[in-house]
Amino acid sequence: MKKTFTFILTSMLFLVACSNSGHGELQSWAFDVVTWNNGVYKVTNETVVTTEVEIEIGTIKKYSTNESNELPNLFSNKYKKGTTLFKVKNIETTDYIAVKDNETYHKAIRMKGMNTAATFSVF
Repeated sequence: MKKTFTFILTSMLFLVACSNSGHGELQSWAFDVVTWNNGVYKVTNETVVTTEVEIEIGTIKKYSTNESNELPNLFSNKYKKGTTLFKVKNIETTDYIAVKDNETYHKAIRMKGMNTAATFSVF
């Protein structure tokens, strides 16, 4: 009886472990990001008032949920290709930028010490 129980328990653990290793699943990022001008920006829930949005500075060119150590410029793990990025009035782009999501602008804060890859990686 003990051998049967051990066999069943071991089989169940093996099946659960195998079922959780799917490569087609979305990967989990620690936070949402956009990249612009070789900088990595963490997207926040904080919004930017429309009247504070100044000029369009870029458009997302690459969207992917696959994690990578090398992020290309104009990339996002949340926003689809075509999403626009904006400069905020009286704020340096080295501090933060705005990401337009429908009619809402979200603040994206530049992460100090993180830069995009010098060469683009293929996801």
